Amino acid sequence: MARALAALSPWLALRPGASFVQPRGGPARVRSSDGDVTLGALPTATVSALRLLKGQGAPEDAVLERAGLGGPEAAAHLHLVLRGLARRGLLRYGVHGRGGALATLEPLSELFELEPGPPPPAQALRLSRFAYVRQDGGALVLESPRVRARVHLAPAALPLLAALAAPTTARDAAHHARGNGRAARALVALLARARLLVAADAAGDTDEEHHPALRLWEFHDLLFHTRTRRLLHGQRLGATHRLAGHVSPLPAVLPPRAPLLPLPRPDLDALTREDPSFTAVLERRRSERRHGATPLTRAQLGELLFRAARVRELHRGGPEERSRRPAPSAGALHPLEIYAVVGACEGLAPGLYRYEPRSHGLEPRSGPTRDVRALLADARQGRSPVQVLLVLAARFQRVSYKYEGFAYACLLKDAGVLLQTLTLAATAMGLASCMVGWGNPDTFERAALTLGEEESSVAELVIGSAPTARSPPGA
Repeated sequence: MARALAALSPWLALRPGASFVQPRGGPARVRSSDGDVTLGALPTATVSALRLLKGQGAPEDAVLERAGLGGPEAAAHLHLVLRGLARRGLLRYGVHGRGGALATLEPLSELFELEPGPPPPAQALRLSRFAYVRQDGGALVLESPRVRARVHLAPAALPLLAALAAPTTARDAAHHARGNGRAARALVALLARARLLVAADAAGDTDEEHHPALRLWEFHDLLFHTRTRRLLHGQRLGATHRLAGHVSPLPAVLPPRAPLLPLPRPDLDALTREDPSFTAVLERRRSERRHGATPLTRAQLGELLFRAARVRELHRGGPEERSRRPAPSAGALHPLEIYAVVGACEGLAPGLYRYEPRSHGLEPRSGPTRDVRALLADARQGRSPVQVLLVLAARFQRVSYKYEGFAYACLLKDAGVLLQTLTLAATAMGLASCMVGWGNPDTFERAALTLGEEESSVAELVIGSAPTARSPPGA
């Protein structure tokens, strides 16, 4: 049995570019481009075992056996050192086949740990439903939002992964390895220890189907959450301006394609005196799907957009233009454009308009085409036809030019605060508003004549006249 488990042992090696050194009379260290990691005074057998990690490394059982020659103390030191190196991203776990490396596991977090041993030989295993394969740097990698590690795959490993899409044992899966049966079983053991493979019951289900929380997570939601909230080794986050000098930043305000229709500007001093209190607005805010018989007016639409989305100041200094507006935005970038899809608005013909926040006007984009009517129909949530649909469309490069790692997450937060600002302003004005849970970006892109990778819809809000008369100011 011990010999069988040894055959499933992965190879251990230091990260490429890292090296183990022990200066005469000094503490043992691992040197890498990230700096030195001091390991301290180690037993001779532990040092001997660590020297096996150079180059392509050595089988895990051989490394453990070498340290074991020094007794329990040397073996315990080795376990602590290996755990520390893995958590710092300095250790690699490899599986070698006839043609070379079949797979290499790279830890990505200080929280990563392998399970202590492989699963029983008869245990049915299945690839986690959260696992995925993608291209990274010209190589194939296997990842999962539940696993803080990345597995680099050789092409020969792909038939094995395909077999593991359904519950199967390591022995049965190895038949798909094209002559690499022993290496295939070792790879299955490594992926199971990394929790990329999960145990399946007689019905083929795993804990991912039985666990209440995991059952409710969809793949794309968990991936987005983990990749924008958890920091991994080698992941760049923040205002890196990674393509500055190669890609030009977008302007803070999108130049109009057509002459603007000016919108009335409200008297802010009068609004400050007459508006209901902020607390009253918060308490009154409701999602109202009914609209009044008399539609919204052009003046009301103009007042709403002026209150919530106009450009107060424009700053052109720095790597990219920034602006100050009523709603906050990550880095003052304000990547969201507001499009008014008009079904019924006094003073405006039906069609699609883009709000120009600096001049406070509307840029006509389209008449009441089939796609414009489809946008209004999709947003209808009750008996009342939609009077005006406000579509928030993102110019993605405004954020990704500056931020790396969480650009889209910043954009969605911007959309949330802008929606809230619009709904509170609508409540203060006595208008009906209701956010829309889903919108069709394909329909929007056809209607607005935008390229989806450059600008597309991310949120929608229906605005209309209230079904009852407006409450008196301050009520």
